[in-house]
Amino acid sequence: MSFNKFKNIFKGISNAVEATSKEEQIHGLFGIEIIKLIKQEHPERFDTELETRIYDACRAAFEGEAKVVDRILEEGELEFLPKAVIMEFIKNRLNNSLKSIGMQAIFDINESLLEKTERFDDEIIATKHGDFFVKRSINYNKRSKSITVDDLF
Repeated sequence: MSFNKFKNIFKGISNAVEATSKEEQIHGLFGIEIIKLIKQEHPERFDTELETRIYDACRAAFEGEAKVVDRILEEGELEFLPKAVIMEFIKNRLNNSLKSIGMQAIFDINESLLEKTERFDDEIIATKHGDFFVKRSINYNKRSKSITVDDLF
């Protein structure tokens, strides 16, 4: 999406990434609600051992993301999207996920770098009203039907 924003290239890819990121945000929020519900119904399962496993998983996820970013940027950083900014965004997302399920943040955040990522959340979370006569549809699930709670349970 940054390539589209700063270089005016990859518009189609940017649209697909935007739609996917919004959908993944919804999946993540749903997972958080499930964890909160399980924690409410079975607080005994959320012991020190589970917390340690969750923190270890977050650290491993961060290390994995760092390797992906290193691979993407192996030929050099982008002037409009430095590695340090990307990594700060990832750390903040992991911290926010931990806090949303009642756990402590584990990554130190550089607030000045994080400020440079504010547009990321806007692009992921904010509703965007585009001119549908201009923007190509990217809906890959055109024939789906609405599903109600009764359908699921």
